[in-house]
Order: sequence, then C-alpha cells, then structure tokens
Amino acid sequence: MQQYYLPSARELSRLVGVCKAPVIQHFTETISGATTIRSFDEESRFRDKNMKLADANSRPRFNIAGAMEGLCFRLDMLSSITFVFSLVFLVSIPEGDIDPSIVGLSVTYGLNLNMLQMLVMWNLCQVENKIISVERIFQYTSIPSEPPLVIEESLPDHFWPSHGEIDIRDL
Repeated sequence: MQQYYLPSARELSRLVGVCKAPVIQHFTETISGATTIRSFDEESRFRDKNMKLADANSRPRFNIAGAMEGLCFRLDMLSSITFVFSLVFLVSIPEGDIDPSIVGLSVTYGLNLNMLQMLVMWNLCQVENKIISVERIFQYTSIPSEPPLVIEESLPDHFWPSHGEIDIRDL
C-alpha cells in the first residue's frame, strides 16, 4: 500500500508547496499596495484573483486529504481482517490451553492495532513532508544569483556628457 501512496503523496506535497507560493506573494503584494488598490477602486479584481489563487491552492490539499483517507480505509480494512482472524483463532483454541486473561489482553491490544498503524503512518507522512521542504530549500539555493544593478564595465567613458543634449555631429 505504501508503494502507491508515498510517491503520490510526495508529488502532491510538492504541488502544495508550488501552489502556496503565489497565494502568499499575492497577499503580501496586496497588503503593501492596499492604498493604491483602494484609490483606483480595484478591490474586486484583487479579491477575485485572491479567490482563484486560494482555489488553486486548495486543489492539491484536497487530493492529499483524499489520498490519506484512501490509505486510512485500506489500513482499517487490513487491521480489521487481521483482528477477525486473530479472534477466530483465539476462539477456536480448545478451552484450558490458553489463559482467558491472556486472550482478553490480546483482544484489547488487537483493538489498538488500528490506532497504532495510523499513528505510524501519520508520522511517516510528516517526515515525508519535511523532507520535501528540505528539497525545496536545496532547489532555491541552487538558483543562480542575479547580476548586480550597476556593472562597472558597462559605464560610458568619461568624455560622455552627463547632462544636456547630445549632438550627433560632436561624436
């Protein structure tokens, strides 16, 4: 089950990271330019764009929730089948071969098997999401930096006029 879930959850987590960045960027730009947006009466346009970005951000999150619920359902079925087989086995043992308190203890632990599986799976998913965050950090650190705004080599010569008109005949 994990061989199908983990790769898809990993890609969906990457999509969440990619879709979250435009929402945050648009929100910060909207906050910083709120007075200009109000002065030009463009609130509705920015609100609509924010809603579209929020919808685009919620799509991969919905898919992650669906994938997790599918995995939970399969794990529930697996633990229920295991629990039923163990109950059938414990009931079929002849009386006196095993202590009833041990049977009760094993049934109690069997009921907690599902919770234990879900806890392990949830922690595994959290570790996967953190690893994807580290991968994104490595991607950002490998982006080449931009060149400086002023390049000393491209400045005009000292005889180039700094103010006034330029007459082509003078050159």
